[in-house]
Amino acid sequence: MSGRLILFLLLALAAIGSGWLMNRAVQTDVALDAGVRLDPDYYMEDFTTITMGEDGVPLNKLYAVYMEHNPVDDTLELYEPKLEIFRDSNDPLFITAEKGWVTNNNEIILLRGVVRLWEAGPNGDVALNVETSEVRVLLLEEYAETDQNATIVTKRTTVTGRGVRAHFDEGRLEILFHEQTVITQPDNI
Repeated sequence: MSGRLILFLLLALAAIGSGWLMNRAVQTDVALDAGVRLDPDYYMEDFTTITMGEDGVPLNKLYAVYMEHNPVDDTLELYEPKLEIFRDSNDPLFITAEKGWVTNNNEIILLRGVVRLWEAGPNGDVALNVETSEVRVLLLEEYAETDQNATIVTKRTTVTGRGVRAHFDEGRLEILFHEQTVITQPDNI
């Protein structure tokens, strides 16, 4: 064999070998990426947790039909969550949703689907009812917000609008973009 032919065969083998190594490296990277799975590392049915204040008094209670923990970002995914927020001088405030996520530091709860926030009156009837979607709850700030459409119903008033800010500690709701208010007359007039 001539020197040129041997050199050509060596270069061809090097090119084939390089191609094979490159292909192998890409397959390994894909396998490693696939190894970062979003499967939960644990889950729980009928999940309940209660957060207590420094004085030992309950601050809030979170319940979900099903909860799973994502180890990649240390978040909790909740199915049919129900949040009960205890307030000093008022009755508890309840928030329910179809799905929810809790951040790794337990400071933010994201609720999605049909989200309902309500407060019971002194007789056990619903004194305030807010229906919306995609709510962000900041437990430490005693605050919740949405930029979605919302309907707020009290005994005598129905308000519709877009964007609501709820300040739990003050018992105050803000409607950012008011659409309509309907006032109903009491039954005894």
